[in-house]
Amino acid sequence: MEYGRLTLILDDEAGRIGQLALRLVGLGINVHYANDFDEAVLLAQQGADDVGAVIVPSDRAAEWLPTILKRLRLPPAAIVAAGERPDDATVESLRAQGVRWALWTLDDDRDARFVVTAAMSETDAGEVRSNLRMPAELEGGVQRGPLDRPCVIRDLSAAGALVALDPPGSPGSRITLRIAVGETSLSLRARVAWSTEYAESPALAPGPAMGVRFEDVDAESRELLVRFLAKQLERFLL
Repeated sequence: MEYGRLTLILDDEAGRIGQLALRLVGLGINVHYANDFDEAVLLAQQGADDVGAVIVPSDRAAEWLPTILKRLRLPPAAIVAAGERPDDATVESLRAQGVRWALWTLDDDRDARFVVTAAMSETDAGEVRSNLRMPAELEGGVQRGPLDRPCVIRDLSAAGALVALDPPGSPGSRITLRIAVGETSLSLRARVAWSTEYAESPALAPGPAMGVRFEDVDAESRELLVRFLAKQLERFLL
């Protein structure tokens, strides 16, 4: 998947989050990287209104935030603090100023993609799905007719999931997807939206996989799913 809007990575002189830029480029995300603030502003101005998210080192975020908001004209929700979690006082200060998103580890492609997608959705809901898909690694099963096969859910939202399964189902086919959500097993009717036999992005789906949309989810199952997703979301929030 390619992203049209720009993600600006504003690093410090030591280049501590530079590796993140390479990961995001590999995921098809449009990235500009700078370790000088004036350079960052110039890059942002070249993109005009196309900057959707700004990623900064977590321990510099509070210091840089006022200048970022003033000179780049972005809302606080578009800012992502990346790197080691700072002290509680810094975290509370960032929260109070409206910063929501954090990426405490830099070595997971799925986490990085999710946080950028989430930050972009704060400034332009048309950029991404209305239901953000949470990175996951959940055991499950796919039932279609008499066949019942184990699978792994690689991402999950209240609307659908990315399912690693070999071979995947055919687009348009209906399945029942079992998902182990905590101590509960959910059985959700779904329709296959797309499928692939190949790993276009090995980090995101390392092998045959399919995207499914849930259908006719009952109220109790939806509530359990939404609560589970909210709990998983906490690791990306300040």
